[in-house]
Amino acid sequence: MQGPSPRIARNSGEPNLELPATDTVRWSSRRKAAVVVATRLGVISRAEACQRYMLSDEELACWEVAFNRRGIPGLRSAALHLDRAGVEPAEKPAQAR
Repeated sequence: MQGPSPRIARNSGEPNLELPATDTVRWSSRRKAAVVVATRLGVISRAEACQRYMLSDEELACWEVAFNRRGIPGLRSAALHLDRAGVEPAEKPAQAR
């Protein structure tokens, strides 16, 4: 494993952005969001993100769409599976009667 993940502060008033380690194999929704946000802020390019994290361009694009739709919760693996299947998750669970 590598050392600590890089932290990047764009301006003194902005929070630090912690990028996942390059050898990440377990992708939490927050780690996915960090990569999406880093590419949007120009901290790393899309090509660099794909190479660094061994992602396909399609996978990163899927993360971006999910993040746009529902934010970090949309990047959970269950939500991504539903998106790929074309199913919209229910807003509220159905109540049993």
